[in-house]
This record gives sequence, C-alpha cells and structure tokens, in this order.
Amino acid sequence: MIHAELIETLERLPQEKQAEVLDFARFLAQRHQDDNDEPKPLAECSFAKWVNTPLVVNDFQPMSREDANAR
Repeated sequence: MIHAELIETLERLPQEKQAEVLDFARFLAQRHQDDNDEPKPLAECSFAKWVNTPLVVNDFQPMSREDANAR
C-alpha cells in the first residue's frame, strides 16, 4: 500500500521536486547501508585520513604569539 501512495504523491509533484525526493531517498539508502556496514578501524576513517594528510598552503608564514597578538 505504501508504494502506491508514494507513487501517487510523487506524480502530483513537479519534476524538480520529484528529483529532490529521489535524491533524498538515495541519501537515506546510502546512510542506511553505511549504518549496517562494519565499523572501520579508526586509522581508516575519513577524519584520520584528513588529519594524516594536512593541507599545504603555499607561502605560509607562521606567526609567533606576539606577532598574532600585535595584530
């Protein structure tokens, strides 16, 4: 029954709203899949990869505490 109700509701929406609903449904499906996956070791999580690969800023000049406070 829920499938028929969902289809009827979607058919009443404009094309762009239907696309939003589809995008949201795909997001929920991905999140559900991720929740059911085995947790990754901390060293493999995306945050650890980000921490271990810091951003490089060209011509970066670190300031001393005194220089920063003087600004």
